[in-house]
Amino acid sequence: MGSGGCVGFFDRFRRSAPQHQGPGPATGVVAGQPAPAWPHATTPRQVGPPVPAASQQAIWVPAGQPTTVAGYPIPGGLLYVGKHLTAPNGRAEPALIDPMLRIDRNRPDWDGSGLDYWPSYATLPASSRAAYLTWLADGRRYGAVPIGYVFLFFYGLERRVLVDMPNDRALRRELPAIAAEVRRLLAIYGANSSFRSYASRLLEVLELIGAAESDVSEGQPPELVPDRWPIPMQLRLALGKFAASGTPVPAAWARAWAWYLPSLYPRTPQTRCPEEFDHLFVRRYAERFKDGFRVRPGKARIEVTYRAASAGIASANVRLDLPDVVELAGPARKLTELVDAVTDDLDAYSRWLGRNPDGRGSLAAAAVLPAELLDQQAGQVDALRAWCDARLADETHVVVDAADLIAFWPTAQPEKMTKAEAVSLAQLLGRIGVGVEPDVRLGGSTLSAGSAVLFRTTADAPHTATPAYTAAATLLHLAVAVSASDGTISDHEQHHLTAHLQAALHLTAPERTRLQAHLRWLAVTGVKLTGLKKRLDLLRADQRETIGDFLITVAAADGVISPEEVTSLTKIYKLLGLDPNLIYGRLHQQVTGPAASSAAAPPPAAGPVVVRPAGPAPAGYTLPPAPPAAHGSPTQGNGQRVPPGASGVVLDEDVIAAKLAETAAVSALLSTIFTDEEAPAPQPATMPAARPAEPTGQPTTQALVPGLDAVHSELLRSLAAQPRWTRAAYEDLAERHGVMPAGALDLINEVAMDAAGEPVVEGDDDIVINDYALQELVR
Repeated sequence: MGSGGCVGFFDRFRRSAPQHQGPGPATGVVAGQPAPAWPHATTPRQVGPPVPAASQQAIWVPAGQPTTVAGYPIPGGLLYVGKHLTAPNGRAEPALIDPMLRIDRNRPDWDGSGLDYWPSYATLPASSRAAYLTWLADGRRYGAVPIGYVFLFFYGLERRVLVDMPNDRALRRELPAIAAEVRRLLAIYGANSSFRSYASRLLEVLELIGAAESDVSEGQPPELVPDRWPIPMQLRLALGKFAASGTPVPAAWARAWAWYLPSLYPRTPQTRCPEEFDHLFVRRYAERFKDGFRVRPGKARIEVTYRAASAGIASANVRLDLPDVVELAGPARKLTELVDAVTDDLDAYSRWLGRNPDGRGSLAAAAVLPAELLDQQAGQVDALRAWCDARLADETHVVVDAADLIAFWPTAQPEKMTKAEAVSLAQLLGRIGVGVEPDVRLGGSTLSAGSAVLFRTTADAPHTATPAYTAAATLLHLAVAVSASDGTISDHEQHHLTAHLQAALHLTAPERTRLQAHLRWLAVTGVKLTGLKKRLDLLRADQRETIGDFLITVAAADGVISPEEVTSLTKIYKLLGLDPNLIYGRLHQQVTGPAASSAAAPPPAAGPVVVRPAGPAPAGYTLPPAPPAAHGSPTQGNGQRVPPGASGVVLDEDVIAAKLAETAAVSALLSTIFTDEEAPAPQPATMPAARPAEPTGQPTTQALVPGLDAVHSELLRSLAAQPRWTRAAYEDLAERHGVMPAGALDLINEVAMDAAGEPVVEGDDDIVINDYALQELVR
């Protein structure tokens, strides 16, 4: 081994080394003469009697035993000293320190110039032996020593492990001491890649041999260090023992396995937030595998082929009868699926930490944490949870002062939260099992001074509005406006509103819960009808008719139509561009059936119009019998033929599906008409209705992007299909979606600035998609 270019070894000690005086060559120092004084050498603590320098027979100096060679007191042991010792290749053992050989202590080879590629103590120049013994006497600790001296000592450790131990099982008790010394040398000289490679491989051999003497699986898994290769032998051994015994792999060992698995490269959330990742991994592992999964052993066995650094030893193959399971395909697939799921769930938190490196532990950080990790957060999250629990108690939903809720968010203004803050708060509340209305994520306004409604939610509660929920919430706004025109909303009216929408639009249980809370909030805060005219002008005539019919149904729900309700209906009909004269006929049709209705009605009376005498509300409405068909079997009003002998109502599922699709699509387009912002001026080219409806017969399954209507949500998702668009390609895309190119980009970027603080669409000529802002919008 050469010096590796480490010039100047022990330069700082040259002044203290004895110098040759007078002419002539330096005389060597023979064994038994005093060693030169060395300022940094320490007197070793005697552990038992010192081992005398051997004169003929070579001996192994055990760990911790001091010895003296040529006057150099060498502490620590772990070396061969003596006259004769043959290497496995038949030559002299290179690591053997022969105390009878000449030493030139007057001119030590501090630079290692006398070292060859495979140094041997017997063939070293006398000056190199002096430097080597000096390094040994100092405790093998000087970091700038030529690496050849370190290898010369290391050869002795290799021989003890690979040559002596296989012939004497009792020597295995020395393994811990030898392993500790290799690790110590690795910590000092590991910067040298050659030594690091040999030392690391020898440690694997030591661990492999030691596995037969102890159960490594009972200890702790290896530390997760950035250098993931080679796979720690400790991990291979423990997993092999788990597999051989049929023991489930504990979560901590599975975590280490996933980290060192060569095919699974750790993504940013693992490295940016390792503590959160470890906690979530352990929880998800327990949920999926309970006490851990069992590994079926394969045919491969754990073995190490070690090519020695010493020229006296060729190579050695160490093999244990333990299965090598680290890279088995089945377990690797399970770990990969779990790690990917945990990584994905921590991705939002990781990106938030990337933008706010000092924000760990804040409410804003907790808002993007998975719910399972909130119990790791103390202080603010606990205070918010306690506040919500105290107000909800056993109630389904409760009205609170929104200002009290906003106060928990220290960065928010006292009167109103920004859209991004409102999103974060709603996310955090959802993670502690609480919902809030209004919720900006589902098309509501941002929280501001006034009333808000809290309610209990479940883990499957939606975070974005489905088309069906958007339909229900939008129509609910208009319905509440009519029902509240007489000053109150009766319980019967509320029940009718929600029951009708839930049944008609097939809402899920969480959506029904939210709709109830949304209705409560509307009833408390009221509905603003200002600024609707310009928005309603964008609707088609058939869409306006649909809304008008629904409002009539709601108004007639309690059987009594007051003048105030008729006045409010008249106002909304005018807003919709419908003929107010149709109201009376349609109201009459609702409560008496189609046979008694007429297209027009007389002017309103001075007092209330009583359509049915007061009394208990009927349990339901009896459907009138269908008129007989001209030929064959009777038919239903929906055009479906009733089979002979059948009774009751037979519904046409195709008609129902088409009606639901129409309602969801229309209401999705209406989702922005109750916003607080000023209504845009009508622009026929940007009318959502101008785009032909897709003839699917099914409502779209894509959720709206918070802050965007259905058309612009679809446009954004289309843009996300590729990272860059030419200006011409984008204009074609905008035309297909029925929007004005420039106006659509402005709207999308405005929403992105509120949600992410960055535009999602950038560039002048070509359009470039900002991936970070896109992920914040489309989750």
